[in-house]
Order: sequence, then C-alpha cells, then structure tokens
Amino acid sequence: MTESVSTQPWGGLAVDADGNVYLNAVKLDLAPKEMAVLHRLLLRWPHVVRKDEFQQHIWAGRMMSDESLARCVARARKVLGAVPGLSIKALYGQGYSVERCGDTGTVHTPVPLHQTAFHRRLMDIAQAPSRLAETVSHCESLIHLRTRFSLQQSEQLLRAVLQQDGNYLAARLHLAICLAAQVTSGMADGRPHTDEGLRLLAPAMERGTPGSGLISAHAHLLDCSWRFAEALPLHRRALQLAADDAATHYNHGWHLLAQGRREPAVAALQTAHALRPFSVAISIMYARALLALGHMDRAVDVVADMCARFPDSAAANLYWISLQAAQAPSATLAERARQVRVDCLAWPLCNSNLAYIHARCGDHAAAWRSIRAQDDEGPTLRLSHVAALLLLGEVDDAFERIEQAYAARVSILPLLLHLPEIHGAVLADARGRSVLKRIGRGQSPSQKSSFDQD
Repeated sequence: MTESVSTQPWGGLAVDADGNVYLNAVKLDLAPKEMAVLHRLLLRWPHVVRKDEFQQHIWAGRMMSDESLARCVARARKVLGAVPGLSIKALYGQGYSVERCGDTGTVHTPVPLHQTAFHRRLMDIAQAPSRLAETVSHCESLIHLRTRFSLQQSEQLLRAVLQQDGNYLAARLHLAICLAAQVTSGMADGRPHTDEGLRLLAPAMERGTPGSGLISAHAHLLDCSWRFAEALPLHRRALQLAADDAATHYNHGWHLLAQGRREPAVAALQTAHALRPFSVAISIMYARALLALGHMDRAVDVVADMCARFPDSAAANLYWISLQAAQAPSATLAERARQVRVDCLAWPLCNSNLAYIHARCGDHAAAWRSIRAQDDEGPTLRLSHVAALLLLGEVDDAFERIEQAYAARVSILPLLLHLPEIHGAVLADARGRSVLKRIGRGQSPSQKSSFDQD
C-alpha cells in the first residue's frame, strides 16, 4: 500500500462481512462481542445504533445489560483511539453512533471492505442500499433462532430482496444458509433446497477467492447432500481463512459428527461454543457430541448453562429435560415437558424431544401423540422419532423410518445414526450397519435397495 494512513479512507479502517474490523489490514484485538459492537457501529454509520438493535443482532435477542454493552463500547472506543478523527458518541435515550471529525468531501463514504488475496468479499451487506442491508441483517438474526416462523419469514424477506437485486451476494448467501437450516430442522425434505442453495452460491465460488462464510456455507450444503468428500477441503479452507468464526467451526463439527468422527467433532463444536455461547443450536450440538463420547458431566454443564441463558426457549428446555430423563426418568419430568409450549415459535424438532421424554418416563400414550402429530410432515420429522420408537420397543417401525429417510436422502440421517441414543441400536441391527456403510461410501439409494445385506 502506497497511501499513508492519514490519506486512506477512514484512516486505514476496514470491515468484512464476517463481522471483523481491521486497521491497516490487521484484524483488531477485540473479544467477539466487542468486535461485533464496533462492526455494527461502523456498518450502520452515519446512523445511530439503538440498544435494542445491539440486543437483537449481537445478543441474539437475549438479556443484555446496559453495563455489558457499555463495556463493549468502552473497549471499542479504546481501539478507535488509534484512528485520528474517529470517536463513538453516546446519545442519551437513543444509542451510540460513530462520529468522524473534520470530514469534507468524503463524509458519505462508507467504511471500506477488507480484502486480501486469500479472503475477499465480492459483495457485502454494506454495499447495498440501507433498506436492503437492514433487511438482510434482520434475516441473519432470524435464521439463528431456527424456528419454523423465523425461517419462513427469513426466506420470504430474502427472496424479496433478491427480486430487487438478484446479484446481492449477502442476500444470496443468507438465503442459502436459510434453506440449509430448513432442511436440517425438518421443515423441508429432499434435495431441492440444498440444490437451490448450491446454485445461489455457485457464481461467487466460480469467480474465485470467496469469503470464508460463503465457503463454509457451501461445504455445509454439500454435507446436507451427503457429499462429504467434496465438503472436506472446503471446510479446511474456510477454517484457514476464519479460525475465529463460530459458524465455520459449527459447520465443520456437523460434518465430523455426521461421519462418526466424535473426538474431532467435540473439539470443533467446543470452539464454536466458545466463540458464540449465546446460540441454542451450537450448545445443543456441542452437548450431543459430548454425549457421543460419553462425557455426561460436561454435557450436563453445557445444557444447564444453555437453559440459564435461554429460559424461554422451548428447544433448550426440552433438550434439558430429555437429558435429565435419560439419567433418571420420572413422572415429574414428563409433567415439566407438558408445560413447555411447542408452537410455530419453537423448533420443528421439539416434538421428537417430547416423544423421547414421555417414552423414557413411561407415558407411552403421550409419546405416541407426539409421534403421530408429525406422521404426515415428511421423512425428516418422521425420522426424528426413531429414538422414542426404540424406547417403545417399536424396532421395525424405527428401521422403516430410517429406510424411508435413506431413500429420500434426508440430510440429518448420517448425523442421527451416530447420536448416542440411537447408535447402539443401529450397530446391533444388520439393517443399521448396512445403511451406515453405504452412507459412508457415498452410495446413493438407487444404487442398492435399502438395507440389503452387503
């Protein structure tokens, strides 16, 4: 770079679409939430960022104290002290904003995008008109919630954005992520969603040097299509580019757990959990991986902490109750499960937790009600009840659902077969061993009739 710091736009400051901030091409030394606060302030400049916006986008709608936000802002102020003319102003009753002193003709120039030879964003949220950018940012938060309502709303909004600007990469990326989340949560079955997600990302992948978030999302879609060998080098590349990105480690952990590689899966998901402790999806997947390794005490700690963070989350509470039921089933736990509200604001897979809890606690009638409630909702949700069916002694029904899921190429099937509440029964049955082998080889259902002996 030939320009001096003083003549560069924003004094050498830059942002990327992964939520990071750089000074003279060096990433700032900030904790994840501190980085996220500064990133949003810069991205939203010259607008004021309200406290509820910080809570929604950075604290994921959960409890955020004024003190915790103030600490993040204070740390951001300190690092901005290295950039002449920049400051963070507090506006009483409103929020915070970045101020630029001494601006002349460049007052309307947004903060530049960080680009290197190895990590370049082709288009960023900040490059779109503010209305579209705010919509995509809102959709990002909706996707993290993983509820039926939030994913449907996110898809509708992102499709509307792409109708206005079909080349807006941030919208294409988040729609692809949304489609993958619908598949893994049981809202969609088959390959149309994953194929569309791959098509959305293909132009940027083909142009070369896409950002780590896009590479990781592309790899996850390949995993959802059981194309694990193709996904592996992309996961490795994404990790090289963004070793501090929670979603990248989560997708890698999902990839590993779906192949039964439990120890490295735990390591990947532990990193994701440390980087984003305020995510129910990451916490549950991390706990599942710990249970797969037999680390019950650590899993209990993770789940208990998750419930303390998200007391109103149906997914968090039902998983916590199911974990307790696995250890010490009781009528009290079954009754607690009945009190949890499962509706469009809950994860679609919550019914499978309900069925498992009731089956484990001896209320077979309630377990069957939860199972039958989703009998007509596709092979993914039918598959999700396999653990409860095994507890109910319905082994043939359980393996029939696995067979249907294999024929439909249900994305979560490889992952589910390696979960501790199911894996033992799968290994003990020739039908289960057969499907595990064929999934591991990447063999499609059409290549061999389901559960034929190898």
